[in-house]
Amino acid sequence: ALLILQTAEADVKIKAPKMVYIVGEEMTAYVMRLVLQLLIEPHVDISQWRFFDLSCKNRRDTGDHVLEEAIEAGKECACIFKEPTITPDQDQVIEMGLGIALPSPNGAMRRGFNGFTVSRDTIHVEGLDLGYRNQVLFDRQAVGGEYSAGWKMVGPGRVRTTWCSADGETTEVLTEFAVSDSQNSVVTYWNPLDHVEKLAHFFFKRCYDAKVTPYVTTKKTVFKWQEEFWQRMKKCFNSHYRDKFRKAGLLSCCGGELTHLLTDNAAMQLINWRGGKFGMVAHNYDGDWLTDEMAQVGVLTGED
Repeated sequence: ALLILQTAEADVKIKAPKMVYIVGEEMTAYVMRLVLQLLIEPHVDISQWRFFDLSCKNRRDTGDHVLEEAIEAGKECACIFKEPTITPDQDQVIEMGLGIALPSPNGAMRRGFNGFTVSRDTIHVEGLDLGYRNQVLFDRQAVGGEYSAGWKMVGPGRVRTTWCSADGETTEVLTEFAVSDSQNSVVTYWNPLDHVEKLAHFFFKRCYDAKVTPYVTTKKTVFKWQEEFWQRMKKCFNSHYRDKFRKAGLLSCCGGELTHLLTDNAAMQLINWRGGKFGMVAHNYDGDWLTDEMAQVGVLTGED
């Protein structure tokens, strides 16, 4: 049962600033309707909030224009609250009668907002054991990778990926290989790098302020294209932050240098390092599943 305290000033509402409210689906949407009706609307004037229904059926019915409108509104006011949404798989497309496989709204929003990080940190409540004894920070590249991938099912033949310069004057074949199975899933995607320095400054400043040890995690041994992410992170750290971290004693556990962790190792250390006091930064997809693992250990995490 919900107990709502009545006060002498119950009829005086707090005026909320402009905000974009993304309505999702499933249990959270139902819970948030109750929160709005019982806890927020009686006490807060939300007349400046703009609501957008990003349920799968409404996205289908509007030709996904509702997602485009939500992105534009979010860019305008720079304040967004989002309930969990569904990116339907093929079974859900059939189950919901959608007719089309809708892409991830999260990826579209991050691209539309020109975001560079998704931050997910542990939450601590005094007196409760919530997995990690001290703060753990995680920043994940917000765009690129598998989330912006294009794909096609093809038969036997050859696949060639070609880059064309912006002015159209130069082309280069990047990869070419044979595919021999009767059915093949061919996937292409790209990792943008211009904003990595901004991500690096953001992450290292957060780690320093929280007094935690930073780690960069990739799978660069196998995925060679991830080497540049590590090199840019390391260059930024060595140029602007290493001395500060050394003086604060935050690198004493790793030889006084910024440490790289392979994602396999990072996955194990998220379980082992229950004492906390560390931060990790990763590519988009790696950061997605690693922070899900962190949430299982840490019980409570917050996401921005």
